[in-house]
This record gives sequence, C-alpha cells and structure tokens, in this order.
Amino acid sequence: MSLQPRARIHTANIVANWRAIASLAPDSEAGAVVKANAYGHGAGPVARALRKAGCKTFFVAYVEEGVELRECIGPDAHIFIFNGVEPADMQLVQDLGLVPVMNSIPALREWLSRGGAGKYAVHIDTGMNRLGIRVGDLSELLDLSHTNPPHHVMSHLVDSDVPSDPFNSRQRDVFAKLSAAFPEARKSLSNTGGCYLGTGFEFDITRPGIGLYGGGPTAPEGMEILPGMTLEAPILTVQRASAGETAGYGAEWTFNSPRLLATVALGYGDGFPRSAGNTGYANLGGYHCPIVGRVSMDLITIDVTSAATLAKPGMFAQFIGAEVALEDQARLAGTVGYELVTGLGHRVRRIYE
Repeated sequence: MSLQPRARIHTANIVANWRAIASLAPDSEAGAVVKANAYGHGAGPVARALRKAGCKTFFVAYVEEGVELRECIGPDAHIFIFNGVEPADMQLVQDLGLVPVMNSIPALREWLSRGGAGKYAVHIDTGMNRLGIRVGDLSELLDLSHTNPPHHVMSHLVDSDVPSDPFNSRQRDVFAKLSAAFPEARKSLSNTGGCYLGTGFEFDITRPGIGLYGGGPTAPEGMEILPGMTLEAPILTVQRASAGETAGYGAEWTFNSPRLLATVALGYGDGFPRSAGNTGYANLGGYHCPIVGRVSMDLITIDVTSAATLAKPGMFAQFIGAEVALEDQARLAGTVGYELVTGLGHRVRRIYE
C-alpha cells in the first residue's frame, strides 16, 4: 500500500474555496459542480463536506452520478443533471427528486409528454454551440413550457477564463434578455471564471467547479484559492547518472553532468500525463526536481540532485499541491487542470483529510 501514489484530499480547503467564491456574489446562491467524481477528488466525501458547510445545490453530468450523490447527501439537496435524462430513467429521476436539464426541444417535448411532474431546468445556448436550446427556438420553448414552466434557466460562458473578452458581456446580456421570458425561474450563468467576472454575471445561482479544487483561471486580487489535493508518489530507487548517459524510453534526455536520480511510483497508468515527460516537475522537501525522460506507465524519473540529502526510498515527492500548482503542472504537460485531476485513476489512493 505504501508504494502506491496517493492523493491527499483537503476537504477543508475545498470548503474554504467554496466560501471564498461565494463571497464574491453575496446576494446569489453558490452551488458546487461535483461531476466526474468531484473532478477526481471523490464526489461523496467532497459533497458531504460542502453540504455540511451549507451548500444546497450540486451539479453533475449523468443520472448515475445524481443517483450516487443523492445517496451520499440525503433528500434535501438540489441535484442537477447537466446532460439531461433519457426516457428509461425519467421515473427514477422523479422518484429521487433530481433536476434534469433540457438541452433541446425534442428532449423537453419527451419530458413533458411523459407527464414530467418533477422540476426541470432549461439550458439556452448563448454562443457555445455545444448543449442547449437554440435562441431561434425560444418561441417553441415558450409554447411547450407554457403550462409547466422550467424551475431553472441556465447557460454557459464561452471564454470566462479571459476576463477582457467582450464575448462574456455579450453572452450575459443575451442570457439576461432571453431568461427574462421565464420570470419565475431561477437563473444561472457563471462557472468559476464567471464568478470572477464581477457584477452582472452572478444571477440567482453560481456554479463554481474547478476553482473549488484549486485550479482554473486566476482568482481576483486578494483571494486565495487553496489546493484541493496533494498528489504524491513514493521514491522506489535512487541512482547516479554520469555525463553522457540518458534517461527513459527513447533516450530522449541526455545528462551533460553527473546527476542524482530518483524513480517514483507514478505514471500514465495512474492518469499522470505522458506529455509531462521532460517538461513537468516534482517537489521534494521544497526542492524543484524536474522530470527527466519519458513518463512511462508506472514510473517517472526525476532529477533530485538539488535534494540529495532527502532523496531516499520511501520518501514522497509532490506532483500537485501547495508546492506544485495544479495549473502550472498542467500547463507544462500541455493540458489544463481539469484534465489532470479528472484523469487520475483508481491506483492513486485517496486519503481524506
């Protein structure tokens, strides 16, 4: 067990991040996106911690995720299903009080035709061209929902990671205008980046996701976003390499001076990206230790010359955490924090703190 990579999940940090993001819009309700197993952090423990802290509204992608979440956090929380519901699951969704999101006119027609008495939400596409009822179909949406209107209306920002992009304000204005056709429905537009955009984007419910877990765009000045996890891997062996020797498959890294190396138990079989080879890094006792050579399925080699006194078998090197920012590691691997944490597999042992 001790030779496995581990992710120490900091539920107190996740709660603190939720509270910090909620404080940006004190007149709105802050929900929490916990899809994809709470972005790899563990939906059950994370949602229970957030529910205890006062979070009442949660968002997942699939019905199965909603069913599991309902069992974890009880009957009182609101659970939205972003990707909607197929006919075979409609009764289950109603029985459990889940709230499916209608992303198309046919989906809404199916829900209403089957006597959908439960609450439902409508997603209006204001520019993503992904999910959502098209703006041109608004009149049909109004006709269909006249006698059974949606309880919630939402949309999704295209480029909230770039605050200066004028697309953000255009989407906000379009959403405000279209959603006004449903005066009784609660409105929701902002993901993590949207929460950082300021006045006018908050509406009734915000939907922070990656920011809860320590990633995403840069937070507003003065706000600290804490790491949701510390990903660590144990050193298996320590060895010396001479100048001219190489590291890893393909001999893609050549040493120009003698170096001290450590091989750690972490690889792409655990979900750590292969693309981090020769670019990413670990931290050992405060020392920067670059990845040398390719990331292989079960192993990574790091240069621990600067941390020679600490590099011993059984010591853990950090790959995400307070010393290795999630988005920094992701950028070096050519990806984003979302992919890095959601990709971590079952071989990474989760420890909840």
